[in-house]
Amino acid sequence: MQNVKFITDSSSDLPKKVAEELDVTVLPLGISFGNESFLDGVDITAEEFYKRLRACKELPKTSQLNRFAFEEVFAPYKGTDVTLAVLLIGAEMSATHSAAKEAARALGMEEQIVLVDSEMVTFALSAFVIEGKKLAEEAKDKADLEAKLVDLRSRIRLYAYVDDLKYLRYGGRLSAASMRIAQVLRIHPVVTIDKKVDVVSKQIGTAKCVRYIIDKIKAEADLSHPLYFGHSDCKAEGEAFERRALAEISGATAFPELHDIGPTVGTHAGPGCYGVVFVAKR
Repeated sequence: MQNVKFITDSSSDLPKKVAEELDVTVLPLGISFGNESFLDGVDITAEEFYKRLRACKELPKTSQLNRFAFEEVFAPYKGTDVTLAVLLIGAEMSATHSAAKEAARALGMEEQIVLVDSEMVTFALSAFVIEGKKLAEEAKDKADLEAKLVDLRSRIRLYAYVDDLKYLRYGGRLSAASMRIAQVLRIHPVVTIDKKVDVVSKQIGTAKCVRYIIDKIKAEADLSHPLYFGHSDCKAEGEAFERRALAEISGATAFPELHDIGPTVGTHAGPGCYGVVFVAKR
């Protein structure tokens, strides 16, 4: 299928270089520290975000995109032969998806836009966009592209290690008592995404978390697709995890860019989080 334009939002943490190479439009979400507001990836970088996060006493807030932001992006394509493929932060995590749907309806462009609820965020969404671009080349028409994207969505997996539990505690995802017990026993969660970020396993110590994730890759990953690795302000640890996974898993390859986990997930996972995204076997 020709003339397909992909659009996502900054919660995808799609690297800027990759977005430019693939001609993907990335719309920035808002992030606020107290009275200071920023546009994610525009006037605050991931590095700057984590520096502020470590120093703040109250978690920052993220804001969704509204209908008018989407209308501004969609309108120039109205009546052209371009099909817009819009893959955004999951609908259960943000109203951004609903805003895009409202914009398409207001402009009368529903037949020109493929709007699939990604059900995901961060570099899982990035992988969805990157892999989706490949599928667009194979799709026969708009309906076929939508069907292919829905099928791909069901196969995207994310597993990540969370180092510092205090951010889960600040965000209300962990009680104070549970955090204290976990810290004493050196328990760390492994998180996944199933329409929202969920804890899929709890392991004692970092090594067991890493072992759990690598075993998941071995058991579930379709290695004809690359593995996508990401981290939240711990590049050395993220790179070490990538090297170990590739060394242990015969036939595995990595997407060239290591993803920086940005504010949308970083607010709750905190720094020191790293993990992998892959396309699962059928």
